[in-house]
Formats: sequence, structure tokens, C-alpha cells
Amino acid sequence: MRNLSILGETAVELPPAHRLLDLCVDVTEERVFVLCGDDSATARLLTYVSQYTLTDECVLPFSAAEQIMSMHFVMEREHVVIALASGDICTAGSGVEVVGTVDAGIAACRWSPDDEILALVTGEARVLLMTADFDVLCEHALDEGQEESVMVNVGWGTRETQYQGRGLQQEEEQSTQQEQSPEIQVSWRGDGQFLAVSFVRAGMREIRVFSRDGQLHSVCETVTGLEHTLAWKPSGRLIAATEKRAHRHEVVFFERNGLRHGEFVLHADTQRALALSWNSDSSVLAAVVDVGSGVCVQLWADRNYHWYMKQELRGSDIQRVVWDPEDPMHVLVVCASGFTSVRLHSVPAVAHVASTESNAASCVVNGAQVLYTPFAYANVPPPMCLHTLDARVPVRHVSFAAFGAGNGFALLLADRRTVVLYACDSGRSSPQEIRRFMLPGSDARQIAWLEAGVVVSLGASGVGITRIDDSDEVVTHFCPEHDSPLVVLSSAPHVERVLVEDARGRVFNVSLATERLESVAELPTQCVEIDAVDCGELGVVVVGRTARNQLYANTRLLSPACSSFYLRKDVLVFTTTTHYVRFVAVNEGLITGDIPADDEAVVSEARRRVERGSTIVLASPTGDAVVFQMPRGNLETVRPRALALAAVRQALDTRQYREALMACRVNRIDMNMLYDYAPAAFMGDLAEFVAQVNEADLLNLFVSSLRDEDVTQTMYTGIQSQLAGEDKPDGTKPGKTTAVCRALRPVLQSVTDASQFMPTVLTTLMCEKPPAIDAALQIIAALGQDRRDAALTYLLFLSDVNTVYDAALGLYDLPLALLVAQRSQRDPREYLPALGELNALPSEEYRRFRIDAQLSRHESALGHLCAALWEDSDRWTEVAGFIQKHGLFRQGAELLADHERIGDVYVMYGDALAADKDWGQAAAAYLLSQKAVAQAVDAFVQNKEWRSAMSLASAANSGFGPQAVYDTARQASSVLEDHHLFGDAAAVLLEYTEETEDAVMLLVRGSHWAEAVRCSHARERSDLIETTVRPGMDAACESLEEDIGEIGEGFAAKVERLRTVRLTPLSQMTELAGVDDSVDVMPDTASMASQFSTFTATLTDISKITGSTARRLSKNKRKAERKRVRGKKGSVFEESYLVDSLSKLIARVRVHQDAVRNLNLALLQFGRAAAAAHLQRVFAAVVEAVLQDGDWVFDRQRVLVQGDAGQIDLVDDVNAEGLPATPRLPKPAVPTMSDFDNPDIDNRLKYFTYKPVNVAPEISLAAYFVVGSILVWQMVRHRSQRWVAILPGTAFSEAIGYAFRTACVYNTTFGMYVAMMLFLLVPPNALALANYKAVGKIMRDSHAQPRWFWLKPGFVNWFYFGSDVFSICMQGAGGGMLTGTNTRDAGRAVVLVGLIVQLFFFACYLATAFYVWWRPEYTVHVSPSDVSHASAKRRVMLAVTLTTGILYLRSIYRIAEFADGYGGKIYSSEWAFYVFDTILIFIAFIVYIVFFIGRNFPRSSNVARAPSVGHELQQRPVDSSQLLVSKDHPV
Repeated sequence: MRNLSILGETAVELPPAHRLLDLCVDVTEERVFVLCGDDSATARLLTYVSQYTLTDECVLPFSAAEQIMSMHFVMEREHVVIALASGDICTAGSGVEVVGTVDAGIAACRWSPDDEILALVTGEARVLLMTADFDVLCEHALDEGQEESVMVNVGWGTRETQYQGRGLQQEEEQSTQQEQSPEIQVSWRGDGQFLAVSFVRAGMREIRVFSRDGQLHSVCETVTGLEHTLAWKPSGRLIAATEKRAHRHEVVFFERNGLRHGEFVLHADTQRALALSWNSDSSVLAAVVDVGSGVCVQLWADRNYHWYMKQELRGSDIQRVVWDPEDPMHVLVVCASGFTSVRLHSVPAVAHVASTESNAASCVVNGAQVLYTPFAYANVPPPMCLHTLDARVPVRHVSFAAFGAGNGFALLLADRRTVVLYACDSGRSSPQEIRRFMLPGSDARQIAWLEAGVVVSLGASGVGITRIDDSDEVVTHFCPEHDSPLVVLSSAPHVERVLVEDARGRVFNVSLATERLESVAELPTQCVEIDAVDCGELGVVVVGRTARNQLYANTRLLSPACSSFYLRKDVLVFTTTTHYVRFVAVNEGLITGDIPADDEAVVSEARRRVERGSTIVLASPTGDAVVFQMPRGNLETVRPRALALAAVRQALDTRQYREALMACRVNRIDMNMLYDYAPAAFMGDLAEFVAQVNEADLLNLFVSSLRDEDVTQTMYTGIQSQLAGEDKPDGTKPGKTTAVCRALRPVLQSVTDASQFMPTVLTTLMCEKPPAIDAALQIIAALGQDRRDAALTYLLFLSDVNTVYDAALGLYDLPLALLVAQRSQRDPREYLPALGELNALPSEEYRRFRIDAQLSRHESALGHLCAALWEDSDRWTEVAGFIQKHGLFRQGAELLADHERIGDVYVMYGDALAADKDWGQAAAAYLLSQKAVAQAVDAFVQNKEWRSAMSLASAANSGFGPQAVYDTARQASSVLEDHHLFGDAAAVLLEYTEETEDAVMLLVRGSHWAEAVRCSHARERSDLIETTVRPGMDAACESLEEDIGEIGEGFAAKVERLRTVRLTPLSQMTELAGVDDSVDVMPDTASMASQFSTFTATLTDISKITGSTARRLSKNKRKAERKRVRGKKGSVFEESYLVDSLSKLIARVRVHQDAVRNLNLALLQFGRAAAAAHLQRVFAAVVEAVLQDGDWVFDRQRVLVQGDAGQIDLVDDVNAEGLPATPRLPKPAVPTMSDFDNPDIDNRLKYFTYKPVNVAPEISLAAYFVVGSILVWQMVRHRSQRWVAILPGTAFSEAIGYAFRTACVYNTTFGMYVAMMLFLLVPPNALALANYKAVGKIMRDSHAQPRWFWLKPGFVNWFYFGSDVFSICMQGAGGGMLTGTNTRDAGRAVVLVGLIVQLFFFACYLATAFYVWWRPEYTVHVSPSDVSHASAKRRVMLAVTLTTGILYLRSIYRIAEFADGYGGKIYSSEWAFYVFDTILIFIAFIVYIVFFIGRNFPRSSNVARAPSVGHELQQRPVDSSQLLVSKDHPV
């Protein structure tokens, strides 16, 4: 239901004296290459760029008289290829070149669509396929080859077996006698895989299909009168050709296999077909035909298997047409003197309806015929129509009237001048031609009928306003020229204007008063379809659709994928390429509101699914129907929910309640809409509502549809409020149904003939929540016999018969119950004896008790039974049994408060509470009975209220003896002990028994250390301190340390795993979750309950979940909870599991806080300061770890796991790192350092685990200072080398360390402890450096040739020196780490490794030293005090080996100390430090003083060395003052 409209025409004339031969197009650069010839027969190539401006001209190397067989622009090579009939192939790009020649000439030529293969037919009828570089692929004769696809004809349904008419033979003979044109045509399929060749063979034209590699694929069946025209449809389905018969021309189609596949007849005035050509998307077929009066171009399109001629383009000396390869609606019409660029567009052929009296007609153009169908009265599917109008000349443009009802229309004919006006009344009558006139000029392409005597035209001359008076005088005025080309002229009946749009997207109104163009709006880009509507305060809003399917409202983009639209006064309807139809309210929201996306997961009345490729034909202006045209061409009418609701809302606004109710019923709209749309107005118009509907069945349907939900907030929110992704409100309205029913019932009962609406009255009672069945039965009971039976039958239809029977029985009306039972399917042998038995009971109260008990109304039954008890005291057994059976103790106590058996009621109540373990309430009940003291005491004991129990048991009137009191106390203590209330359990024993030992044991178990000691002393049982308290304290300390250590290890492990988990990106977590986004789209009617019977037996609540769905959700919830609790490694639940586990560990730390403090105080009381300090350090390390990582754990949570359906909810409010704004799992209370810092513990115990003595450090300080001074004096005396200063430096460092230790004896601080550890731990290692240096100097100065590399002096110096430095650094770093509670373990490990490394290299060094001592070639300097070289060497090596051994022992001690752990027995023993560290190092310094090695290493470079092995000693007198033996004269 669309026509082709011409948006623009641009005529390009060649320079004078030039004749156009051919042309081709470059779509990338928007260039047109024109091949033409001048008067001198010179061939020229002209280049036109944008706006068809001539920019280049070159002369070609051939004559213009040559026949041009092909001209094509090869995009990849960027040159034009021209093939001549003589056989020459020329290229014109950067230069002109003849690339080759076909000797036999070229009869036909065509490039493949991908520009990779050139197909030639030579003059010798041979097919030649060449590449783009003109290399031959294959060559063979045109009429040779074996078909790949051979047709098999069995004769069924063929033309030979069918009767074709009396004139068939004569017609075929005339067609055969016609002269065949020898012209050969070649056409490629759109994908370039096949090509077809049309040629004459044996006097008959034949079409052959070849594959891309030149193989013959098929031969089309023979058709008499087939002409040379040939065009393969780009989509690949059909091959088009023309057939000339005796009295008509036909376009025939063939399939690829050669079978004929349909045809259509060209117009009767067609005399000769010149060419066929398809546009790029196969939607339009252009036929160049000779119609006698000239050559024209006919544009054909098919819909619903019917071909329509949509346009006829006329011109002078038309030769051919060239379609744009990319734009399917752009065609170039080639003439001898130039070419014309024509831009087309497919526009709707339906009126833009503005009036309710409009016919909503369509005018489909088919050549000179107009197919007219008024959709308001007849929905006739194409290609049929209600009326066919003959304009006698092909129609160029159709425009509907923009005034009145809009039923008239105007036609612009193909001559571009003639306008025909048609008028049509409302109804099915055929339109009548009322006027035919000529426009000035002959360039109009679009028209618009603005008023009865005014027609606006758009053409090359601009916008013309033509007025026609009653005397048929035509006067035309043209608007001033515009600065941009005008492309669209459209009627806008909603605003009664004619709109004009230019190429820039600006929209103007054609003003009749000023005869000028007045600006209306500006669109972002040029649109091909426009319409306008009035939006109130926003003024006129122009809606337009571009050729690229973009839909705009003024400057706002409504949809980027709009395939069609239709504009009503109240709603904009458009379809999208995603196969949805959308509805947007025409108001301010059209410009400012949100337009939801096509999300299948969201069910909305603002959109619905449509068939793929559907387009809008018409949207009813007042109704709720929308007509769609399917891709096949057929029409379908639907009633979208949005338009149906709009009709309902409009009916409610005008108080047309019956019309609204019927619309809801027909369109299956929830009838709650009638009330929820305007509740106050509806409740005020209930009388009018009843009067308009006036049918009990319809009223019953309405009442039974009511439910406590506001459907305007949940189901029908309106298209103006549909926001993308917006969550729907709850929409529940408690009490709505009951309120409407109670308000409607008096209106129904006040009607004159109330019996008419008796079913509705009963329906209102049954629809209340809860249903008022009792009231309904009372109304029925008051009716007459005839009406009572009908009403009761209807009531039983609405509700279950058993429910109604129970309700009748509950009224204690036995005759009414009998009447209900008789109307049911109940067995008389059951209900008659039961009713007879009830009727025979003598007591009314007891009868009512039996009825209430039967109906399970236990409280009411107990009331009647107690009333019967006052009448007959023998019923107590039945009363007691009924109370116990149904647990009505409170009600029984209230009803029998003044009865003598009230005490028994309380005893029964207490027994029931005791059975339920509600001991506190049971004790109260026993006390109220005043005769169950023993039970009350036992209840208090079980409730852990031992004080109440013992006070009650020890009372004088309790009846408890001493043994009973003792037993009660033991029982209470046992119960309290079972519940870990050890303090209270011990208190009971201490106050009411003499079990002191058991009491102290309970206090120890409860960690009440101070109380245990106090009780031991108070009861003169001091022995219990050693036998019970101390062992319990040790066990508690050990258990507490293990538990705290376990917490610390678990916390560290989980934090480390959490760091790894949080490195996983959120996107990867989403993939692991496996959330399925595919959601089935619910159709419009899927959520609506079927409620269209005359009566409704059961009420349907669509808001509830079915049983299977509920079970599935519950199962998913339990499954997700199990996954969350397990926290499987690598799963998406792991992070939540780890955070939850860490929260529980922190809670355990808080629990241990008081226990650590109390135990520390107890340990201090018993002189266990070291153990208390160690316990506190262990606990402090855990707390410090919690403080360090607690904020990171809880403040950087990313994922929240919901357990409802196992879904993963990624947090919405996150920052760039994926972290939520607020923590998802609240952080527990984290202990601080102040929570466990105990001021009662000496700081010395925190670091030393003992109190250091205050004499030894001062002595050590003085001793090392003296040693260092002696070593300095010896260095000066013997002029020792600088490296010997290591010895006094080490002694002074030791003295500094003991100075810090002296300060720590009186006040230990963190800084002083660190300094002490560094100066006492690291400096002794420097002594090893002095020893390494001494041995190295001996080896270097002796100049002995080493046998192995490890005896080289350089290796010995630097290797052992480096190992010692490494050991010193590790011990220094570890010593610093030892001072931190959270790094103490790591520091211990570092120091331990350093000491082990040092120990290993000490052993290696000792081996080297002994080797040097043993080998005679190594010697040392002889000092004046030395007798010989041997004695000098022995002194040095004794000092080295003895001190190295001492350092070795000291390292072993340090290794044992740190291996035992911080706070171990070795570390906690001060004497071990002074024996194995202070004294040993002091002995080493004494050795250095006695065997001072500095005397043998003076500041000189010459050293005497031992004689070589195998040589005699050379005796030479030596001066006694000579200290060194010359290096050049060895001994």
C-alpha cells in the first residue's frame, strides 16, 4: 500500500555539439563519468562530481562512431573500462590506455557485481571470461556444452496439455514470423556466481545460464517472441526478459534452472521494449519502452504476487537507465543530450486521517489506474480494491485533501501538468472526478490539495500556489526562491497545513495569505516522510522518517530503526526493524519523555511484537484498530492493547460505562480498569453505572473480576509513563474489593425491580474478603419460596456446597441447613440422621456446642460448653477433655474464673506449658493453681531461676524437708552446669550445701578465678588452690592459647584467599554465575484470566504464583543457600562466604577478650608473669591482624548473593573499581588495642617475659668498655692496620648495648628495646669479619700458589666477608621485627635463618683456617716479641681458631633460643643470656687481648713468607731492627 514519489530531479545537459554515448557511476567519490562524442567524431570522457559539476575532460583514442558495448568503473583499480564493438578494451584513469583487443570483436560485455570478472561474447559467438587484469579464465562456444541442470518434464500441468484458447495458434504463428534482433545481452546474478546470456540461435532467441567458471548450467525453456532484453534480479531468484506477442508485450521471468516463473503484461500502448534494469535491492524493475509517442521509463514493483506500475518517467530521446549501485532509490535516465538524476522514495498511499468522518482511504497507483479502498468501511486486501479509477494517463503523484473530512484526493499525471481532483462522500460510494486542469509549466513532481480551490505544487520552479475559481480560471503564484532544494511536499490535516521540507531538514508552512514559506520546525537531517500534530504548549511538532529509518520528533530522535509510522492526534504509532510496533502518546512527553527500548524482558502496553517486515498502513482515528501490511503484501488488522486502553479511557472520561465495559470484555482487558482509572468518579456514578449496564450478567462479570490491586499501576500504566527499566510499583489496594461491593450493593437493592439484580447482590457478598456467606444466606432465607430456590441455586454455583452447608449450620438454623443439603449432591443417609440428632438435643447451649465443634469453631464451642457446665456440673470431664484437646487454657480460665474447678484448669495449663518446655509460664500457672508447689519449684529449676526455686522450696509452708531442699539445690546446680552457668551453679552449692570442692571446681570451669580463690580461703580449703585452681588455670591457659592461635591462622588464611578472589573482575564473576538473560515475551493476552462466561464460579487471582512455580522458587532458594554456605572455591559465592567467615572469627576474638584479661590477672596473682605476658602477646597479635585488615575486608565488598532464586545481584551503585557505595555485609564490632592493654602488667614483661636484674648489665657495660680501651691501646702501640679496629669497635658496641639494657631494667620502651636488640645481636658477628680478614691477609702476603680456587686470598676475603655481612643484615632485620607483635614470628624466622647461615660458613671457615695453619707455605709477619715464624703463626692462628669456636658456640645458643620461640624457656631464662652470650663474647675478647693479632699485621706491604717445598733455606744475617724481609730476597 505504497506509491513511488519523486523527491528530486536534476537534469544535466552536455556541452553544445556533444552527443552522449554511455555513462557509469563511481559511488565512493560520487562521480559520474560520461562518454560522449562531438561533431568531429572525437570521443571524450567527461567527469561530473557532486551537484553534477563538470570538472574534467579527456580525449579517448577511438572514434565516437565506434559502437560502445560496455562502460564500467572498476572501483578497486579506480579507472573506467570501455569495451568497443571492434574488440578494443580501453582504460581511462590516471591515463588513457588500450589494454587489449579481441580480434573477433565484442558482441556483448558485462562486469560481474564484484568487479573481479569480465564476461565477453565475441563476434564469433564465443564466451570469454577474464579477470580484472584481463587474463583469460576460460573460453568456449556459446552454443556448446552439456547442461549441469537438466529439466525433466513429465507433461503434467504443462502448456502442451492445457487448453490455451482459440487464438493461441494464430498468435504463436505471428510471433514466430516476427524478425528477431541479433543483439546479445549478458546479465550477472547479484552475488556474481552465475551469468545469463541471451542470443539468437537457429532463428529463435535462447537464454543460457553459465556458472562463474564458465560451465553451462542450464538452458531456459523456449519462448516464442522472446526479445533481447535481459536483467537478472540481484536477489537471485528470477531472470527478467520481455516477450512480444501479437497484441501485447509481457515481461516474463525464468528461474536459474531455466523454468519459466510467471509474467506480467506491459501497458497496451507499448510497442517495443528497449531495456530492463533492476535496482540494487530488487524492489523496482525499470523498463525502457517505446510507447509510440516516444520512449519512456516505466518503474514496476510487485506486492502480493501482483505487479504495479508506480511511475512513468518521460523525456526526450531516452536511451537507457543506470541505477545507483548503493542507493536503490536513485536512478540516472540517460538521453542523447544529457542525463537526469531522479531520486525516488516509497511513501504510504493512505490518507493522514484527522477527522472522525474520514473514509481512511488508500489510493494505490498502477499506471493510469488508481486502486481506491476506504478502510473505514471495507478492508479489501491487495491487489484487489473496492473501486478502480481510470485517470487515462499514468499517475505521477497522489495527495489527499488537507481540509474537511479528508476524503477527497488530487492526482498529478505523468505529463507533470495535469491535475485531476476527486471528491468522495463518507461511505462505500465511488469517488467522482470533479475537476481537471493544467498547471503552468511542465516540471511539477508533487502536489498537495490545501483547500477546495487551492492546489500547491512542487517542482523545479519551486513551490507554486494554484487557485481555481468557479469559472475554472487557473491562477498560479510561485513562492520566492529558496536557498536549498525542496524535496518533500506533504499535507498535514492534523494542523490543516501543507508542509514543505528542504534538503537540510528544515520544514516550512505554505502560507496562502503571504504566499511565502514560513518556518515551522527544523529536523536534524532530511526526512522522506513527514507529518505534523499540535502538542499544546509545545506547538506544532513535526514527525519525520529518514531514508535510513531514523524517526525524529523535531530535533529529538525517537527511534534509530523505524520502518514505518502513522500519526494520530493522540498517539504516534511506528514499527521498528526489530519487529515491534511502538506507541508514544502525543503530548509533551513526545519531546521530553523517555522512550523505552525494545527489551523483550519488559512487558508493556507501549509496544508489542509484529511479524518480521510488517509496516503500518493505517491506524483508526477513533477506534482501536491498526492495519498492517505483511511482507507478502496481504493485510492484517489487529487491536493493540495501547489503543484499546485508550478507547476505554476515553469512554470513562465521557462516562460511557457500558461502552467501556464492553470494550474491556471484547479486548480482554482487566475490568478493574473501570474502577482504578478514576476511583472517586466511579464510586460517585455507581447509580449511573448500573443504569447504563442494566444487565445482571455483565454486572456479575465486573464484580467477580474485582481484586485488591490497582491495575493502573501494575498492568496498564499508560504509554505516556512507560520508562525503560522502570520498576513497577506494588499496586496493592487492600480492601478495594470489599469497599466496591459494599457500595454497589445498596444501589442494586434500591432498584425498583430488585429481584433483577439478586444474583449481582449475592455476587457482591461472595466477592467480599472474606466472603459474607452468612449474610447471603440470611438474605435468601427472607425470600419467597420461588425466589429462594433460584437464589440458593446461584449461591451454590458461586461457592462450594460444603462451605455453604457449614455456613447454614453455623447460623444454628437447622431448616435452612436442611434446605441447602437438599440442593446439594450430599447423601440423605448422612445429613438427615446428623440433623435429626442435633434437633433432638434438649439443651440449646449444648446443641450449639455440638454444631460449633463440628465446624471446628473451638472457642465458640467452648463458650457454649461452659454455659452448659453451669447448667449441669456433670459435664466437667467433657469440658476438661475439650480444653486439653484444643489447647484452650486461657479461654477456659476466663470462662471459669468464678468456678470451683478453676485450679484444675491452671494445673492443666501448667502441664501443657511444661510439656512445651515453657518453664517460666508453667511455674506461673502452677502458682496460680495454689496447689502445685512441687511442680512450681521444678519449673523454676528447669527455667534456671534457682533463687525463685530455692526461696519457694525453703519456705515454711512449702512442705519441703532438709533433704528435699538439698536435693533441689543439687538439681538446680546440675541444670545450671548443663547450661554453662558455672557461677550460679557454684553459688547454689555454696549456699545450700557443703559441697565446697564441687563448687570450686565449677568456678574453675567457669574461669571465675578470683571467686574460686576467695571461696577456697573462706571455706578454709586452701588445698583446693593447688589441687584444683592452679591445674585448671594451666589447662585454661593452654586451651586459650590454642584457640587464639587457631583463630589467627584461620583469619590470615581467609584474608589471603579473599585477596586472591577480589582480583577476579566483576565481568568474569558474571560469566561464572551463568545468568540467562533470555526471557520469553508474554503476549498481550497471556496475563489475562478468562472471565467471559455468564457466571464466574471461581475467582481468579492472576497476581498469585502457582504451586509448581512456588515449589521451584523455594527449591532454588534452598539450593542457593546451600551454595552460599559451602562457599565452594572458585565459585561466585566464595567472596560472600569468606567475608561471613571472617566476621565470625572476629566475633570469636571479642568473646575471648574478657577471658584473656581475667586469666592474665589470675596468672599475675600467682606469680606467672611470663605466662601472662606470652598469652597477652599471642592475643595482641591476633587483634592487631584484625585491626589491620578489618576495614579492607568489610568496606570493599563487591558482590551480594540473594537467596531467593539463586540469583547473582551485581551491585548497581559502584565506583570505577566495582566497589559499592555502602558495605553489603555490616562490619562487626572490632576489638581495639585499648580493649586488651592491661596496665597491671609491667612493660618489661611484654618484651623480656621476665624482669631483668639490675646489676649484671652495669658490670657487663664496664667490662666491655675496659676491653675496648685495651684493644685501642694495643692498636696504637703496634701500629696495626685499620681493619683491626673491628675488635675495639665491637667491644664498644657491646658496651652500648648493655647501656640500653641497663635503661630497660628501670623503664622498658619500644625504642630502647629495639636499640638493645640490635647492639647485642649484631656486633658479635663483626668478630668473624676480623678473623676472615686475618686468614685472608696471611694467604695474600705469603704469595703461596693455591691448589684450589677456595684457597685464593681474594675468594677467602670476599666470600666469607659477604656471607657474614648477609648474616648480619638478616639478624639485624629480624631483630627489628621481633619488637612488633604481628611481625614477631616472621622476625624470629629471619633471625634463625641468619644464624644458621652464619653457623654453616663458620664451619667452612674453620676448615680453611686449619688448612692454612697446617700448610708451611703460609706464614705471618714476625713481631719483635716472637721467637720464630712458627711461634708467630701459632699465636695468630690460636687467636683465630679459639675465637671462631667461641662464636660458633654462641651461634648455637642463639639458634636454640629462636627455635624455642619468643617467650620460650630459653628466651625466658636470663641466666642463659649472660652465660652463652655475655661471658662467651667476653672470653673471646680476652683471647684477642692475649694473642693480639694486630702486632703481626703492621702498616706495611711486605711480609716474610715460608720457603718453598724442596728448596734449602738460605741463611743470611738479618738486622735486628729489620721488621720485614724483602720481597725481592726471600728467605
